[in-house]
This record gives sequence, structure tokens and C-alpha cells, in this order.
Amino acid sequence: MRLTVAHLFALGSVCLLAACFTQTPLATPIPAPETRIVAVVTDTGVLAMGNAIGSGATEVEGIVAGADATSWDLRLLRVDYRNGQSVAWNREQVRFPRSALSQATERRFSKGRSWIMAGLLTSTAFLAARFLGVFGGGENTEKPPPPPN
Repeated sequence: MRLTVAHLFALGSVCLLAACFTQTPLATPIPAPETRIVAVVTDTGVLAMGNAIGSGATEVEGIVAGADATSWDLRLLRVDYRNGQSVAWNREQVRFPRSALSQATERRFSKGRSWIMAGLLTSTAFLAARFLGVFGGGENTEKPPPPPN
């Protein structure tokens, strides 16, 4: 398979964005409000939530608006489907029965990882520009003037 510049750019973007976040298991069975979570949609959830989020959903990402032992209210950010599609949502609130979601993890922004990736990106861009002769370090092609007699 031949990789094009667009494929490499997309792959690099995904790597950069992934490096800015960490995912950890939830500390409690019921997440606190304003917690950003990613959860797998169970087979029961696919059937129960088909009308609300579409059929064939495999994973949801959202911010907890409220949660108890029987249901979680999420402001959805993204829904992934079995066909490989990922659909962005605009924080629309959806109520999920607790049995509809499993393997929930908390997704947090990582400042440390973000600074590391910003440094790597900046240094790579600098080295590429230097290598391509965009700035500085170029050879002077003009001959110096002859010395006076």
C-alpha cells in the first residue's frame, strides 16, 4: 500500500492528538458530573439506543451531565460505528440505561504530553525547514571581491 502525503499527515495528526490525552479506568462505579468518559456500547445498548444514537454504535465519548446506578446522562462528543465511521456530536444530551454501556474510562487532557508533542513538532519543523534551506545556514554563492592592489 502506497502512503501519500495526505495519509502521512492524517496519521501524524492522530498521533499528536492521541498524545494529548490519557485514558484511565473510572475511580468510582458512578462517574462525577463533568467527567469526560469513553465507553463501549453493549449489544443490549445497541438495541436499546438505536433510535437515539443510530444502529451499529460501538463506542461513545461524552461528558457526564448526571449519573446514578440505573442511568447515565451524557453530553455526547462522538459516536463510533461498526462500519468504521466516527460521527462528531455537538454535546447533545442522551440518557443511557446503565446496562447499555461497559468498560467506561475517564479521558483527561495531559499537559505534560502536550508540551512534549509540541516540542517534538516544533523541532521537527525547524529541522525540516533547515534541511530544505528555508532559512539560515545556506551557503554564500557570491564570490568575495578581489583584494585591492
